[in-house]
Amino acid sequence: MRSPSADIGRAVARAALLAALACGAASAARAQDAATTSPFAASAPAVGASAADPRATRIETAVDKLRHDPLLSGKHKEHTLRWKHRDPDKRDPPDPSLLAWLAALARFLNDTSRFLLWGAVAVLVALLLVSARHLVQLRGFRRRAAAASAVSHVRDLDVRPESLPDDVGAAAWTLWQAGQVPAALSLLYRGALSRLIHKFRVPITSSATEGECLDLARGRLEPGALRYVTQVVRAWEASIYGGRTLSSAMGEALCSGFAQRLDAAPAAPERAA
Repeated sequence: MRSPSADIGRAVARAALLAALACGAASAARAQDAATTSPFAASAPAVGASAADPRATRIETAVDKLRHDPLLSGKHKEHTLRWKHRDPDKRDPPDPSLLAWLAALARFLNDTSRFLLWGAVAVLVALLLVSARHLVQLRGFRRRAAAASAVSHVRDLDVRPESLPDDVGAAAWTLWQAGQVPAALSLLYRGALSRLIHKFRVPITSSATEGECLDLARGRLEPGALRYVTQVVRAWEASIYGGRTLSSAMGEALCSGFAQRLDAAPAAPERAA
């Protein structure tokens, strides 16, 4: 892009060049006139004429070139790119199609929001039901695994729940009244070990002694149940190992307390794997 000052400068230069060429032509003409009027003009007329003609021809040719030069003729055109100045206060109106699309989207969301809400609630309820089912199955699996891993005998005493009567205390009291005190104490002791292993999750091994069973039961039984199991173990040891004779009142208390202390007591909570 050219500035107006540059165009003015070129016009001035062109005018100066044309003036210089005109002055040169005038000087050449005057010189030719002087040559014709001099005393020696008659002796060499052909030499002056032949010297002036080529110079004038070259001058005329140069002037024609300058006259037809597009940069000096003043008729040269240039195309330039300019930023279109926009009025900042004048803004384009919003597109009506965009506004209509936004309004349709808002109506769609309003109509489908309740269905989306109920769908989310249904999915949440389904997830809760599936989780509860898996939890029940997991607890049942743990119970079966614990029952399968539990010992069935402790020092030749069968402690499986299916090997015991439904009411251990009543069956033991029947044996006690029949004079079978060792059998009644054995039944009470077996029943107590079975409840400790299968109900209260006490990790009793097949070779555990009476004292070891009591040590393992501490911290897993409530004080009343632990005190009762301790009485059963002490009565068992006194009768079997010490040969002592126990009173009928003690037998009745031991037999009647089995269901109250062990069967009615809450089971031990399952531990997380």
